[in-house]
Amino acid sequence: MSEPTLTLKPNREKSVLRRHPWIFSGAAARVDGEAAPGDTVIVRSASGDFLARAAYSPHSQIVARIWSWDESEPIDADFLRRRIARSIGARAALSETTNAVRWVNAESDGLPGLIVDRYADIVVCLFLTAGAERWKNEIAEALGSQKGIVGVYERCDADVRSKEGLKSVEGVLRGMRPPDLVEVWERAPSTPSHPQKWRYAVDVLRGHKTGFYLDQRENRKVAFEFARRQSILNVFSYTAALTINGWWNNPTEIISLDSSAPSLALAKHNLTINNLPINGLTEGNAFQLLRKYRDEGQTFDLVILDPPKFAHSESQINKATRAYKDLNWLAFRILNPGGHLITFSCSGLISEDLFQKIVFSAALDAKRNAQIIQRLSQASDHPVLLSFPEAAYLKGFVCRVE
Repeated sequence: MSEPTLTLKPNREKSVLRRHPWIFSGAAARVDGEAAPGDTVIVRSASGDFLARAAYSPHSQIVARIWSWDESEPIDADFLRRRIARSIGARAALSETTNAVRWVNAESDGLPGLIVDRYADIVVCLFLTAGAERWKNEIAEALGSQKGIVGVYERCDADVRSKEGLKSVEGVLRGMRPPDLVEVWERAPSTPSHPQKWRYAVDVLRGHKTGFYLDQRENRKVAFEFARRQSILNVFSYTAALTINGWWNNPTEIISLDSSAPSLALAKHNLTINNLPINGLTEGNAFQLLRKYRDEGQTFDLVILDPPKFAHSESQINKATRAYKDLNWLAFRILNPGGHLITFSCSGLISEDLFQKIVFSAALDAKRNAQIIQRLSQASDHPVLLSFPEAAYLKGFVCRVE
């Protein structure tokens, strides 16, 4: 039986030829043959030339996501096993530094819509597109067969799945259900007073994303480097991973601020298992407490801002811009001269250039001179396909503030 075909409108094949993995609905002329959501379609130019094989998603603005540009490569269980094995193999060196790794980073690993994170012997997946959903069983089988894995668990991003016409679903796909907390480790800098591993308890069942911010692995080391003999405010501290790194280098104090009581409870647990002080954990609204510190004249040597995504759609960019500016302005107001601001945005719709302008505007309004001394991004197991810059969502700056 012939494969269904998605034919593009005239002169709409340029992005496909340049290896961008998305085809928007406005570029599609027609679909010939029976194609259900998630089925593989052959993508052809208006003149009939083969371009790619892609996962069909009729309910999304992105009508197809490309699996392969190779005409001789069928999309089947063997294809998925090869891609997964290649992706895991590319991260093999990380096993010496941690047992918590992003195994598959969606389009950038040639597996559109599939996120796979390994936490010790548990694998947690997000199936974000119709194509990934179509091959869920085959993907789970491939992941469950990996050495040392005892369970494969599916988490759900309901907002993203709804745009694909997919229902919210979570649960065990293979093996055992994850425990309430999965303990993982990262290699730490060796210091006289501490061992060589950080330990983190991860809530893979209820935590943010798949339970932990794997993308911040390298940036946690930056917090360590700047923490020595500093007073630190860690805003949006979540489960205290950055705080743990900071405590490792003998700061004078750390206040860890988060609005979530469950996150702070897990933060307390993480500090405890690392034999670190639990004082400084503070529950409250970040904007309100930053204003309180400003009004009371409380200042810090290092402020870390790692807020959640403020822009989920283009219509929210202006509102997000104002929120980022307000947040950074408040941070500049409470920094000691010669102090440092480590500030992040994980909103993919906020470009690095725009984020720099926001931080500059905040510094200007706060009447502070600041220099960017380091640029930060996502960890190496969150690669960015050169033809797919949309994968570069996390950006950050280390600023020295006069």
